[in-house]
Order: sequence, then C-alpha cells, then structure tokens
Amino acid sequence: MADYFTQLSCVLPVGPGNAAAALALYEQMQAELDGDGMEIGFLAEAHEPGNDSLWLWDGDGTGDVENVIAFALKCAEVFNLKGFWGFCWGLGCSRPLLDGFGGGAQLIDLGGRRSVSWVDTQHWIGEETARRREPTNPAAYAFNPVADAQGWTTTTQADLLLSFVGQEIAANPAVAVRFQAFLATVSAEPDEMLCRECGEPVFLTDTGVSHHVGDGMDGIDYNRDRDHVAIPEKEA
Repeated sequence: MADYFTQLSCVLPVGPGNAAAALALYEQMQAELDGDGMEIGFLAEAHEPGNDSLWLWDGDGTGDVENVIAFALKCAEVFNLKGFWGFCWGLGCSRPLLDGFGGGAQLIDLGGRRSVSWVDTQHWIGEETARRREPTNPAAYAFNPVADAQGWTTTTQADLLLSFVGQEIAANPAVAVRFQAFLATVSAEPDEMLCRECGEPVFLTDTGVSHHVGDGMDGIDYNRDRDHVAIPEKEA
C-alpha cells in the first residue's frame, strides 16, 4: 500500500505583537477539531526573529491545506489583517504512482477574508494539454468565420467570437498577428466595399448597419463614423 503526503512550509504574518495570541487561536482550533475526531493537519510556532508572524508546516507529511486556509482567515478576522498572502504545497507518494505527485498554491485576500485564486498542478496540466491538443482529423473541424457568420441574425454570436479572440490574444500574443492577417484577407477585394464619401473600406453588420473599417477588436473606425455616415459604393 502506498502512502500519500501533503507537505507545506510557510510564514503567516499576524501583525506586530500578535504571535502569542495567534498561537492561542491555533490551539483553540486544534482542540475543536480534536473534539470532533479530526486533526488540524499542520503545526505552528512563532517565527523568529520578531513577534509578528507564525511558521506553519505539515510536520509529518499529512498537511491539511483547507485547515491552513481556515486558520489564516481566522487570524485575518481577529487581528484585522490586510493585504494578500499565499502559500504553496507539494504532493508526494511513497511509490511512483501516476496520481501520487503534484502540488498547488493558494492566494488569499486577508482584508477581504477570502480566497482570490488558486492552482492545482494536476488539474492545470490536464486543462492546458486539452486546450492545446490538435484535432485528430483537422478537416472535421474546418471553420470558416466569414461563411458561418452569414447566418447570424443577432450580434450575440459576434460578441462571443470577439470575446474568445480577445482571450486567445491575451494568452498568446502571436494570435494577434494571425488575426490581423485574417482581417486583411477577409476585407480584401473582391468583397471589399468602399465608402462613397471618403473612399475608405466599409462593411455591413448582420443587421444592415454600415461602418468604416477600423483597427479595433470590433473592426469599427469610430472617428470616421462620427465624421460622416459610411455609405457603401455597392450593395452588400
């Protein structure tokens, strides 16, 4: 049988002169959990030098991440702590089992008394692998944004597409270059329409509203639109 381990070691700031009182809170929490037949899952002692922080660690490899978070939030409430604090943990195993290793991190808003972000490496690697996985049959996933957009009757789908592209650009700046090339392709002749007033490229939305072509994510040049109405030289 394999033994699983959760190991952690971190320093929790509790405010000037509060180390002894924070240790009393720790002992109170430990007693309450013992009364319910549970273990607190970490050890605590004053962190030297100074008297404003505690050293928290797993002790024997059976660290309880949730209890560390609960204790930190309790200290934040009692001592009116502010700012952000976080810690990491590692997962290990006495045998080389595939699910036995990993780790994570937690970020806590002490002033807001809440967890604001966390990561678990096992979930993260699975999600990132799935997000980047190439389709086994690319032809089955063929997508033509211009052709598919012809059937849109509201702007909802367009807004969703713009949101998706924005997220992809934020995650990978190289996407911006490819997206700009795509825009140049779909706005080129012979489908390009020019404004009768200024001769600049214009386009029609699915609701029939005309706009000057711009560089923004929505593709609209608002400055030219304010100057005059975009009137296509030819019908869409």
